[in-house]
Amino acid sequence: MNKSVTAIVLRSEDYRDYDKILKLFTQEGQVMRVIIRGVKKSGAKLRFAAQPFAFCNYELSGRNEANVITGAMAIEDLFKVSDYDIYSAGCIMLEAAEKACEAQPNPELFVLLLKRLKVLIYGNLHPKLPAISYIQNAIHKSGYAYTYDKPKSDPTTVMELLACTENLSTDFTASEDLIYRTFNKIASRFEDKFSCTLVSKSFIL
Repeated sequence: MNKSVTAIVLRSEDYRDYDKILKLFTQEGQVMRVIIRGVKKSGAKLRFAAQPFAFCNYELSGRNEANVITGAMAIEDLFKVSDYDIYSAGCIMLEAAEKACEAQPNPELFVLLLKRLKVLIYGNLHPKLPAISYIQNAIHKSGYAYTYDKPKSDPTTVMELLACTENLSTDFTASEDLIYRTFNKIASRFEDKFSCTLVSKSFIL
């Protein structure tokens, strides 16, 4: 059965001599495991579509675990950056999307991932702030909502900063230490709620 999906690549793993297995995060909020053939060969036409952060329309053939990518058209180049902190923050957002939606699809988290990645790439915020916001909302939109009281001035506590990052307002200033502590707090909360380990967390501590 042939079908088309709009998706972001969450993860790319080597498979056999020339192929890769991709984890796609679809517009419907579903995490799919697919195979893309021949992309490790020199000059492979679909190499652009087999990298994490690729945002494409994919043509698939097969069903379930046997889905094979037969074509792809790039929608937007989300990630040509050389900044390590930006790249690492993006990686943890991809991992959080995978962990949050693997068992239960959530299209809201697909839309939010696109928005937060664009803030990360094109905005001028501290890289951890979009990551905090995405992880925080992944928790909320999966049924574990919290209520925050937004501070009247710049945040000075973890909970106050989380009040600012929930909708990612930009009218505040926070110290590096507070951002660091808030990131650790929300990442640990995510791991507890989803019974997982965010491997990418270690890259940006």
